[in-house]
Amino acid sequence: MIIVDNIFKYFGKLEVLKGVSCKIEKGEKVVIIGPSGSGKSTLLRCMNLLEFPTYGEVWMEGQLLTPVDPYLHFDIIEKSNTYRALWEAAEDRSDPEALRGEIIGKIKKEDLLKKHEGKEYRLAMKDLYRSSSVDINVARRKMGMVFQHFNLFNNLTVLQNMTLAPVQLKLKTKEEAEKKAEELLKRIGLYEKKDEYPSKLSGGQKQRIAIVRSLCMEPDVMLFDEPTSALDPEMVGEVLQLMKDLADEGMTMVVVTHEMAFAKEVSDRVVFMDQGVILEQGSPKEVFGNPKEPRTREFLSRYLEDKMA
Repeated sequence: MIIVDNIFKYFGKLEVLKGVSCKIEKGEKVVIIGPSGSGKSTLLRCMNLLEFPTYGEVWMEGQLLTPVDPYLHFDIIEKSNTYRALWEAAEDRSDPEALRGEIIGKIKKEDLLKKHEGKEYRLAMKDLYRSSSVDINVARRKMGMVFQHFNLFNNLTVLQNMTLAPVQLKLKTKEEAEKKAEELLKRIGLYEKKDEYPSKLSGGQKQRIAIVRSLCMEPDVMLFDEPTSALDPEMVGEVLQLMKDLADEGMTMVVVTHEMAFAKEVSDRVVFMDQGVILEQGSPKEVFGNPKEPRTREFLSRYLEDKMA
């Protein structure tokens, strides 16, 4: 469903993501863990292009969400003037396939592609983009995003917060949107709060409403960026329960969290990140029960110690 292919992300000179690749299958529950500053939230925000990767590509259901990265497409590199010049300059062409790999490797390693690489190269880039790209705003409708700090509109009631996007985007009539919102509020036991303003709600109530607000758009995948980090411990449970319910219903989910128990119980796959790279990934049993990387073991040692205490 979602493919992240060799993405790098720089903020100025700071390299936050360093060639990260991963694939999220339909119906999969993937939990991303790791220390603060490891690039977890940036990776999540690159998936729905709240942050654009500096290099690399993001695909969703066969459609390209980012600009084409020529370094990921060898057939495009071969059409560049730089490739042709290196080919012509090669003294030994007795093994064309080996030479092809050597030249492409050199171009990628030394970042040799220029802005203008000839007509054939330019047309190949355009053809791939035209055949594979999609309107980003349309693609984002398929991805619900839940943030750390709720991001509810304080000047709108709960019901107005939930119906704003589907009505403004003309995906539903006002009546249809309100019916869907009320159904979701009843589901989480907050129907009586529909006419309240966010200032009257607890942190846990705000976050649960933020989740069902995303569900009003009927997304194919839900992205959660540390949804419990701003909550008091007493309120964490009600938010995690709602997320567990979504997981049980088969919703595709990608969750950045420090809630290790949730990651172990709910996820199909755990991804451990540190210093901008994916160091390890596997089933919860593999990652929590027998982590392979020393850094993963070090990070999880506190959780494992607390569990044994």
